[in-house]
Amino acid sequence: MKFDVQVYAKKRTARLEYAVDLVLGNILGLSYIITDLPGDNIPLINYSDDRSIGGLFIQPEGILFEKGIRVQDIWIAHLDGIPLFFQQPPEAGFQLDIFSFAFYMASRYEEYLTPVRDENGRFAVESSLAYKHNFLDLPVVDIWSQRLGVTLKLLYPGIIIPEKKYDCLLTMDIDKPFKYKGKGLLRNLGGLIKDITGFNNPGNRFRCMTGSWKDSYDTYDYIDDIAERYNCHVLYFFTIGNKGKFDKNVNPNNRCYRKLIKRVARKYDVGLHASYGSGNQPKIIDREKERLESITQQEITKVREHYLLLTLPLTYHAVQETGFKNDYTLGFIRETGFRAGIARPFRFYDLLRDETSSLTLIPYQYMDITYNKYKRYDPSEAIKSAGSLIKRTMEVGGLFVSIWHNTSLIDDNEWEGWRQVFEYTLKEQQVSSISRKK
Repeated sequence: MKFDVQVYAKKRTARLEYAVDLVLGNILGLSYIITDLPGDNIPLINYSDDRSIGGLFIQPEGILFEKGIRVQDIWIAHLDGIPLFFQQPPEAGFQLDIFSFAFYMASRYEEYLTPVRDENGRFAVESSLAYKHNFLDLPVVDIWSQRLGVTLKLLYPGIIIPEKKYDCLLTMDIDKPFKYKGKGLLRNLGGLIKDITGFNNPGNRFRCMTGSWKDSYDTYDYIDDIAERYNCHVLYFFTIGNKGKFDKNVNPNNRCYRKLIKRVARKYDVGLHASYGSGNQPKIIDREKERLESITQQEITKVREHYLLLTLPLTYHAVQETGFKNDYTLGFIRETGFRAGIARPFRFYDLLRDETSSLTLIPYQYMDITYNKYKRYDPSEAIKSAGSLIKRTMEVGGLFVSIWHNTSLIDDNEWEGWRQVFEYTLKEQQVSSISRKK
């Protein structure tokens, strides 16, 4: 078999294999071989301390040949405004050890080292290298991998690096499918009393109960209309767990809720929004998965954790054990951008087991609540930020993923004006896709 690139290394490890596949295979789309016996007439990356081997010389930092996890010696530099670390000596053929750099970012190595967590036990964005050094808005692994491709092309003009096609995905998290509908007579009567005694307007609840008014959170027809207008690929995540302090969803046995799920599943892809209460427990996650499969009559292979609860590697162990193939949780709840510095799906590397997992991670770039609740943006500020993230993703031929909720599209109260952000995002991400393909 003819390979596009050969990577010379004195020692082959699982970490090296993962990093090389991510950079050369996934991002650059090249076929490759890792070897300790380099051949002639094939472009060569010399990943060793021996410069005499020839080829594009990259001196290993060492992390790919280690076992375990330790604090790494990281110093941030910049070249053309793009941050980097694991810098190379002057005699090297590239500016950084791209394989160690990519591995550190993609494996989320730093998240195993930092004990600081937020109120829900999540890795805090403020602890991340990207946040501290202001490059969270850059897909740095993609950028430096593509610069490696340019360097290879200069050294070996005959090498063909395929263009990666940008794509986009709208994901809808359905935490609260209805405001009043489906809650049952007793709960709604209790709600009416609270509305009256709390000086809230009970009229909407009453009209919804009598069927004369559409539920406030029922924005599904609107989502359909806009998604169809801009020809968007849509993926819905439904909560189907038991009720709890942080799980306020409608009872999964409720007729209205089941009808909604079936309706959506006939038209769009559907995944599980694993409940807060599942808490990385495979038995509970599996029970929720079976419930959703029973309703949709489809195999469910996609998952996103409610509240974006992610504990490495326990969360990924749990979802993989229950048969999921794709996890869509990777991102920060308080900030937008590229948590792993990557703008495309990639495999999870399990640092505790030191192996490449079969689980694929699909990172997202922004969430509606991040802009509105945490960053306190108004719609115009959110539009500007979303446009920049779409542009960054498009430039590296990545996958732009946004998270929206049916409850943020009510165009009322704190969400007044946010439909324009939603529509802008769907329009702009498709415009970028069309212009990229030309």
